[in-house]
Amino acid sequence: MNTFAPNDLVLISPRYLAGGGMNKINDVIGPLVHLFAWPYEHNPRTGRIDIASPCGSVFLGFAPDRPDGVWWTIAHHEPYWQIEFSRQTPSEASHP
Repeated sequence: MNTFAPNDLVLISPRYLAGGGMNKINDVIGPLVHLFAWPYEHNPRTGRIDIASPCGSVFLGFAPDRPDGVWWTIAHHEPYWQIEFSRQTPSEASHP
């Protein structure tokens, strides 16, 4: 098993191996909001979506307007950890 330092970049390649089943944002976020009632905020102007688990311990952010190319952020508040995915990451890999 490989271990990575906190600032290491990990590339998933080739992307087509992930398949075409979950290409829409709703395929990733929809179940959390509609099936599990996770509260969310959506900014239609920027496309940003912020979701929190009902207990407030896990957070998912989708921000297609970030200049650094990071679209997905998944974080836990305690012990604090965070993972970020770029727009090139297949949605299957960023699905919580």
